[in-house]
Amino acid sequence: MAERRHFIIHSDSLFGNRFILNGDEGHHASRVTRIRIGDEITLLDTAGPAYAGVVEQVKGDTIKGRVSEKIEDYNESATAVHLSVGLLKGSKMDALVEKCTELGVSSISVLRLRNSVKRNVNLERLNRIALSAMKQCGRGLMPEILASDFPHWIDRSVKGEKFVLDESAESETLVSHLASMEKVTQVQLVVGPEGGFTSEELASLITAGFKRASIGPRRLRAETAAITSVAIAEQMAEWSGRE
Repeated sequence: MAERRHFIIHSDSLFGNRFILNGDEGHHASRVTRIRIGDEITLLDTAGPAYAGVVEQVKGDTIKGRVSEKIEDYNESATAVHLSVGLLKGSKMDALVEKCTELGVSSISVLRLRNSVKRNVNLERLNRIALSAMKQCGRGLMPEILASDFPHWIDRSVKGEKFVLDESAESETLVSHLASMEKVTQVQLVVGPEGGFTSEELASLITAGFKRASIGPRRLRAETAAITSVAIAEQMAEWSGRE
């Protein structure tokens, strides 16, 4: 089977069963990927569905063609996994957003916590990274990326199964938590920053209904723990939903 070639398209460039690909994506398709008339491509509008397209015209950096099929929830999981993580410094946040987007996370909330070394977050940069990762891995939905202070975030944390990664002895593994559940539609994961949660923050999470969960006996860096927990939740939730 030929490799699928994915391109981002704005919804206003779709006209019934016709499409126009231009701008940066048109340039990439024409000059880099060297799309030709008759080629089949997959168009992603970032909202969930994808569109199978056939190229009918290539003129400079503008490509026109017809949509042959709309594919709902393109390469998306049946379970929505939401990640909330304490703001990390340096390139760690970049890597986390890229890898979790590839793994299928539905949203990422960047939290300003007491032990966060860094205080400011560049959401524009993180959204660019997520868009690039979405296109590379071939999924229909671009995860929503938000920044929030902890008190405001905890008041509106999503419903569903909620877990805080914690190394304490009373924590069960995330795998055992999810394996005991018959069907999971939403999972909320929260991971602390480099310095971990304060005792007050952890107590607030437990009061809000978050269960303590671990992902192994070793102490992991925050970005490693976040990426690993998303991978586990995606796989276990899919498994729990099978007949």
